Amino acid sequence: MNRYVEQFNALGQKDRLQIFRLLVRAGPQGNCVEEIKRRVRMPGSTLSHHLDALTRCGLLTAHRSGRFIYYAIDWARTAKLIRFMTEDCCADLHATLGAAPARSLSANHRT
Repeated sequence: MNRYVEQFNALGQKDRLQIFRLLVRAGPQGNCVEEIKRRVRMPGSTLSHHLDALTRCGLLTAHRSGRFIYYAIDWARTAKLIRFMTEDCCADLHATLGAAPARSLSANHRT
């Protein structure tokens, strides 16, 4: 539960949410820091702070390629966060994400 709280706290800041959405659109390969900085138009030190926060809570991964550092969405952890938020209502979404269908609310409240 604490991991989810950390992730929502990280995404609750508009610049981090913007970075996260940019990296979602970038796909599995992610983007290098210079490209992220260019697209979100923020100073490197500020960007670094936000990337660190998103990485610490488990939503991003980072890897080096030559002299560049690339950040990408940690898709497995992001899928877990989505499943956590929707586990009581969205069986179709869970099937799409590869999770076991959630129990239905009607099954829990039968009379």
